[in-house]
Amino acid sequence: MAHIIFSLLTIVLFTISAPAFAQEKPHRPIRFGLQVAPQQTTIEELKEVWQEAEALGFDSLWTNDHLLPSVGPSEESNLESWTLLAAMATVTKRVQIGAMVTSNTFRHPAILAKMATTIDHLSNGRLVLGIGAGWFEREHQAYGVAFPALKDRTKALGEALEVMTKLWSSTSPVSFKGEYYSLVDAPFMPKPIQKPYPPIMIGGIGEKRILPLVARYAQMWNIPNLEPDKIAEKNKILEKACEKVGRNCAEIERSYVTPLYIKADPASAQSLLERLADLRKITVEEAHRSILIGDPAEIRKQLQTYIDAGVTHFIINLRRPGLYDREGVRLFAKEVMPAFREKSGHLKKED
Repeated sequence: MAHIIFSLLTIVLFTISAPAFAQEKPHRPIRFGLQVAPQQTTIEELKEVWQEAEALGFDSLWTNDHLLPSVGPSEESNLESWTLLAAMATVTKRVQIGAMVTSNTFRHPAILAKMATTIDHLSNGRLVLGIGAGWFEREHQAYGVAFPALKDRTKALGEALEVMTKLWSSTSPVSFKGEYYSLVDAPFMPKPIQKPYPPIMIGGIGEKRILPLVARYAQMWNIPNLEPDKIAEKNKILEKACEKVGRNCAEIERSYVTPLYIKADPASAQSLLERLADLRKITVEEAHRSILIGDPAEIRKQLQTYIDAGVTHFIINLRRPGLYDREGVRLFAKEVMPAFREKSGHLKKED
């Protein structure tokens, strides 16, 4: 009788514990990327930056997608992102490449699907399709591009994702009739090198429309300008969105884009932090929470708080090559990145 009770108790305890094991997230390697805005620069300067970043061990390279500079005077020069990706594909060999993120308002999704497929072939399967609803109203006005209300932009983004994935996946011509886009017996060849198609990165944190699209379509979710506790909250909302569509949320890589301010010694880093806080009219504590800033040891600690919140891909935003802190990036690659190369995604014990 005793052994029967013990067996039943074992079954009950295993049943209670099972969901915790089922929900455990697989370890994902920590990765690092570099984004450089293509403004006030030259093709040769960009090529030099891209090749150095690849040599330093970065995992991904990104441009942005704007018709006008995203920072600084609008009269500055600004190169087009997707034609730049063709150059990026040919001067690099290993890194993933992409635009972070493409404004869906600029291009019909069928045309964008063709462009993405071409870059995927040029790069031998290294493209990530970064895409979002679009946000910079001034550039739309300047170039006569429609800028609908946010609700319509996000709905159009959902349609665009449906159009592109259908074109990439279908073995026969595609017809589609939506509110924003339509196709009529559209053949699509060649297919992308990556199967079934290049990974999709969706940028944004909108809970009502963007996160459901992330749950349905994305392999990567890019998070802009949030503190770790806020990211953890958004993660919970994304997990619920994934549950609704029957998807394992752990399949989606979380990336975080951030500026980098790094100095070799703590005193210089603290001085930089204070100057930056004063420039932005915020407290030192606020600057420290929202900006990746400090000496290498401090940067490692900051990154760990984001990893604990679910981030596994950090993308350093260097704005433009004219502001490219080469020594800082080299220091980051030498003193910070190796500490996270373990598969566990946590700091090595000596840190």
